[in-house]
Amino acid sequence: MSKDKNENYLPILGNGERLIDSVSKKFVGGPATYPRTFEEAKTRVINQLKTVQKQIEAIPEENKMSEVILALRLNEKFLAKTYTPETFFKKTGFENIGSRRWIYDENKNTGKTNYSKLHFIKTDQENLLNLRDSLETGLISLTESFKNDVRKIEELSLLKTEEVIQGFGDEWTEGSVEFVLHPFEENNDTMLEKFKKRLLYFGVQEESLKIKSYDGGPTFVSALVKREVVDKIADFNPLRTVHPLKLEFFPQFRGEDGSEQGILPPIGKSISQIKVGVFDGGIESEHPFLKNFSKENQSIGSIALPEGIKHGTAVAGVVLYGDLNQYEKGEQLEDPVVFVESFRVLPVKNPRDLDLYEAIDFIENVVPSRHDIDVYNLSFGPVGPILDDEISRFTYALDMLAWNYQKLFVVAVGNDGQRPEPFNRIQAPADLVNGLGVGAYTYHSQNGSIERASYSCVGGGREGCKVKPDLCAFGGDSKYPMHLLNATNQNGVWLNAGTSFAAPIVSSKAAEILGRCNQFTPIVARALLIHAADNPNRVDNELGYGIINQKVEDILNCDTNKVTIIYSNSMNPTGLAKLPIPLPLNASIGTDVHLSWTIATSSKANALHVEDYTESAIEDTFYPHDKKYNFSKPGEKSYKLNIIDDASLIDELLNDGYSRSSLPVSGSAHQYQTELARRGEMKWDTVVKKWRNSRISTLENPFLVLHGMGRNGSTDRIDYAVIVTISVPRYEGNLYEAILNEYRVLEPIGIRNRNEIMINID
Repeated sequence: MSKDKNENYLPILGNGERLIDSVSKKFVGGPATYPRTFEEAKTRVINQLKTVQKQIEAIPEENKMSEVILALRLNEKFLAKTYTPETFFKKTGFENIGSRRWIYDENKNTGKTNYSKLHFIKTDQENLLNLRDSLETGLISLTESFKNDVRKIEELSLLKTEEVIQGFGDEWTEGSVEFVLHPFEENNDTMLEKFKKRLLYFGVQEESLKIKSYDGGPTFVSALVKREVVDKIADFNPLRTVHPLKLEFFPQFRGEDGSEQGILPPIGKSISQIKVGVFDGGIESEHPFLKNFSKENQSIGSIALPEGIKHGTAVAGVVLYGDLNQYEKGEQLEDPVVFVESFRVLPVKNPRDLDLYEAIDFIENVVPSRHDIDVYNLSFGPVGPILDDEISRFTYALDMLAWNYQKLFVVAVGNDGQRPEPFNRIQAPADLVNGLGVGAYTYHSQNGSIERASYSCVGGGREGCKVKPDLCAFGGDSKYPMHLLNATNQNGVWLNAGTSFAAPIVSSKAAEILGRCNQFTPIVARALLIHAADNPNRVDNELGYGIINQKVEDILNCDTNKVTIIYSNSMNPTGLAKLPIPLPLNASIGTDVHLSWTIATSSKANALHVEDYTESAIEDTFYPHDKKYNFSKPGEKSYKLNIIDDASLIDELLNDGYSRSSLPVSGSAHQYQTELARRGEMKWDTVVKKWRNSRISTLENPFLVLHGMGRNGSTDRIDYAVIVTISVPRYEGNLYEAILNEYRVLEPIGIRNRNEIMINID
């Protein structure tokens, strides 16, 4: 929006990264407590080794390699990455090739579930024999570090059949499945040939097999199999897991053709330079509402289906115009501010191939080559809830594309929200950690309040992005259906509902944010949308961080007493950064201050370590007052004192042996806690959103400290965006001007107006 059109428009403030300063901080951890002595642990591990050695000998040669995969399960006290038994692995020659969550005690009566971590290790019989000899004879000197690692071990065993087979209901008899195989480096081809041979032996048709290996990652194999094949192949030792794949090509409800649209297509004098990629079932490119504002690109090598064209046309129409019901009868629409680049990826060539591997291959080829598209919409995916202990190829592929090419994928979460728990949980690939999973909201049939559409799948998400859906947009229902472009009746509307049509609303806004603000990245756009989302419960499993129903101009706007600042930067793992929150000291604020902040990062994903899926993250700590510090002395009372007001007392304490904390007293903030979040403290999530309401007397030069974290050997720099909003609802002055006057490095962001993003085509 140009300043000429609205003098009162106050763009959000940029250049927050210019305020960032370095900082040092001490990290103090308490000593670990072990569940048993070394002698007790040693005896336990020796007995387990004897059992597992016999089990390995009993595995038929056709079901194993020279090296075997074992499960090393840790005691529940050692979940954190810092407790990985690295000394044990190094001493024994065991190769740690992955990890997942381990449910070791589930009490259905109390509803309590105990979790720990399972490491997949690759070794051979010789290494197992050497370890056993070392423990039994004690002839080899064992370090304290090694002994402590042994004390962490709860169980050393083969993976159990029920841990391999996941997500199959009793009614499942035949269908497409996805096998996930452990990496075997230079022996990967040999392992795959062995696996294929077993499948063929069990009657699987070779033409149904599709295989995708990732460097440094797992191998995914899809196949059409019967239930007995799943049961028979489960003891193939390099097999990590198998889960069913079911696809509804064009997921939506049984819609109906509505009446005449009553609105007129845009004149088409100009087209937007802002593009949204749409992977779907194709579009009716000659539709008058699409003709000048979309392009059908190369497609998968199959014949288009009418229902696919209908679905893709409706999705493209939502990207361009939103819900058509918002327009007045007889209204001629403006040329849309985004442009649709359509890629038909459905249906796949073989109608029996219900695994989407062809579509994923196609997406992996398109995205790196299209430098002009930053946002992609996906309103399709396999049916069925995500599994915490495994990742699907589709999710992993999108996360890696987002990481490698700095793209934003917006994915519908699925329409099984009315199914019983856990089958109502979000569906892949909406569980991606570097993108947005979008659910649908509608209106209560009696009071008109906003609520989750009953069909919209619920959270939580997986480790790395526990809040899902990320956002919800209007998706309609039977009482309040969406009015969509109709490919089969171009003069009428198609009445329908679904998360398929909520996702493109968010895709369009994300692309417009990037197109209107040249300096923004997809991470900034993701952070802004989540920060702008509104949920009366702040965050929950139904609406996620909340609904998006604002225009882009509103998202990018401030008020005189509510100001938003953007910080966009990068840091190294283990790095520290101090982000001042620009609360002006000279503004004479006398009322409560409401602070909120959202942090978004992009992380390399690791499909081998599902429990540690994100390899990097940022931990934040809030400090409300830069003059208040902790003063402590072992065995004595501690004090929280102001270094200016309490200077005399501080001198006495320091002379008496007290020490001052390296940073001021930290403050707590409101944040969302799911069962998964309580277990992992959201520490490794790519998005965090928090709130803090404070009396002005408790705030002076408040700031955040960001701590970069890397794991699984990651040394990659961490790109991040932080959005901070300062709100003083009862402030009678102009907070916006006060911040700009006191923090002169901040500037209103430059927002391109409509004329700057449109190209005339006369």
